[in-house]
Amino acid sequence: MIVGGLIVFGLAHRSSSPDLLGRYSLGYAAVLAALAGLSAILAYVLVRPAGKLAELSKNAYTLVIATVLTLGLTELGLRLFAPWGLDFFHWLPYHMQGMVNDPDMGYAHPKNASYRLGTLNVRLNSRGLRDHEIPFAKPTGERRILVLGDSVAFGWGVDQGETFSDRMEPLLRSRTGQAWEVINAGVNGYNSEQEATFLAAHGWRYSPDIVIVVFVDNDVDPRLVPNEATWRRHWRWPASLPEAVDRLRQLSYLNQVTQVMARLQPQPAGAPRPSITEHPRWHEAHAALRRIAAACRERGVPLLVAHLSGDEKFLRTLSEYEIAAISLGPAWERVPQDRRRVSRVDAHPAAPVHEAFAELLVEEVTVRGWVGWDLTGTR
Repeated sequence: MIVGGLIVFGLAHRSSSPDLLGRYSLGYAAVLAALAGLSAILAYVLVRPAGKLAELSKNAYTLVIATVLTLGLTELGLRLFAPWGLDFFHWLPYHMQGMVNDPDMGYAHPKNASYRLGTLNVRLNSRGLRDHEIPFAKPTGERRILVLGDSVAFGWGVDQGETFSDRMEPLLRSRTGQAWEVINAGVNGYNSEQEATFLAAHGWRYSPDIVIVVFVDNDVDPRLVPNEATWRRHWRWPASLPEAVDRLRQLSYLNQVTQVMARLQPQPAGAPRPSITEHPRWHEAHAALRRIAAACRERGVPLLVAHLSGDEKFLRTLSEYEIAAISLGPAWERVPQDRRRVSRVDAHPAAPVHEAFAELLVEEVTVRGWVGWDLTGTR
């Protein structure tokens, strides 16, 4: 019955490459044929059970049922106890499904929203930023830094007030005696192109004195569509059998654990890490960073690009275009290994790393003379 239902559901699908019967791709048709063959064998065994065939079928049924029960109980246990921070796979879709459509960036945070991600608080202001209310008009005597980025800048995995943007403000104020506003414009999933678009559409309205872009290697990825990438809370029924299987696979905590374990396997000693500049979409990200740099130069605003972990070729490439770029790698080193990540399955920087980021970035903009004061706090 289950196999028959899968066949009926599968037949309703129309492939993007309808090579067979004007509807199905050859690979998809082969899957449906295999399911039909399995259904026929099961039906034959039920109608005409033969000695050896019946015994084989009984053993096969027992194996399948035992496997399904074992996997099901393991999945249930992982969901009940959520070891290693596995609830990350529950809260991320919850957050992303809250995104709203935006004509410029594709999607953006909702406005005036407050909610909890597990034990953490998130508050979004009237412009959808994870920050307190900040008017576009800059008060007299105030200086501003605009931070662009994705989930790292947003502060995924840390509580309200613990992002590096929040921590930079008191450091700058204590060192300069001036009023500083560090504006957190980070949005989960944004790539470099969206960050460039945000700066052009909204960022300059804040009149920043400095712009900081936090670059993460997935910033080269195509624009994310939240309702497709985080379908788990989406109302739409899967349109095809492959999509249904993929949804079940992504939904499974057990599957996520196996992926984590695979990532934890030791890498070959001395294996070079490829530079992000070798990625097929690096050209698009690079062009977006150059657009940001050109806009900053036009307005006389210093720009600093901070790579999350460090990529020498990336830093050299930007320096060739006279774009100031640094690695945040030294900040990671200031924090003990066991306190760097949000959890075993969530590689986002934890609160102590955000604090180290803030210290490193304040040191950097100060040494470059962008704050108007030196490290001793004198003119």
